[in-house]
Amino acid sequence: MQPGFCTFLRFFTLMMFCALCSGCLHLDVPPARIEFVSINHNSYSLYDVRFTSDRDLIHLYEAHGRGGQISTSLHCSLDGDLDFSVEHNIALEGYGLIEDMRLIEGDRRYEMLASIRFEDNEDRTGSSDIARSRLVRLLEPQDYVPCKVVITAFPFTAYYSKVMYVPTSRIIAEVKNPRIAPRQVSLKPADRPLTWLQFEPVCIVRWREELSPAYDQIDDVGLCRDAPYAGLLASFAPSNKKLRLITWSDQTPKPLTAYTLIRGDGRREPGISAENGDTHLVGSMTRETLKVEVGAGIGAKERWTPQI
Repeated sequence: MQPGFCTFLRFFTLMMFCALCSGCLHLDVPPARIEFVSINHNSYSLYDVRFTSDRDLIHLYEAHGRGGQISTSLHCSLDGDLDFSVEHNIALEGYGLIEDMRLIEGDRRYEMLASIRFEDNEDRTGSSDIARSRLVRLLEPQDYVPCKVVITAFPFTAYYSKVMYVPTSRIIAEVKNPRIAPRQVSLKPADRPLTWLQFEPVCIVRWREELSPAYDQIDDVGLCRDAPYAGLLASFAPSNKKLRLITWSDQTPKPLTAYTLIRGDGRREPGISAENGDTHLVGSMTRETLKVEVGAGIGAKERWTPQI
């Protein structure tokens, strides 16, 4: 299902809810206090946001002897718009359903998980996802973005939590960090790679990024000990290097520019260049040739780093 259609469907559902609930009941429960815990890049445009709450928001209405809870979602405003009401459409927002919850033992608090995507609800191109380079530029002038949990239930008016403030530095770090670290997966014995060590953990060792469908695809699996150097581990590789993005015309660095590095084995590692134009660090067992996909008029210089 296309992101633009999902946004339209969500907006249509909320409008129908508002129309049906013009004379709705009100749940007499104080707004929940929610506090940010972490954000992690999941895949493609999805980010896992964890936060705590002093109330069980997934079963809120049931816990107070009511039924009809429709959806429980997290909304974050990226443009300073603090109107989180269901009748209002925030132009630039992070949005996602709350998918999981656990009770923090002895603390009487609940930890929630929402997988959100950052959307431009006024985009008319058919794809509402905000490009990562644009998202960084939107967030950099801000220290925090405000978020609220919104719960809809029939025949009640919408329920809203208190405001939670998420540090933009934490979001930017995840937006800039390419998701290339291998994940451990469970495979049936018949599907495992041939090896004498049948009980070794199996990891995804290569991803491929496709435009359609717009999700990462598993390209290869293997033993975790054969996984490529990625993320922080790249600095410990026998060979490592960065590229620096520059403009061809005047050879000046290009900061905060979206790029995709293509490794020697075909792996694609997307990222956003640093303030000095550098890409992320690449590590490998042997020297390899890198290719880079960038915009017109931009090139790359190879920068070898000292071996560790």
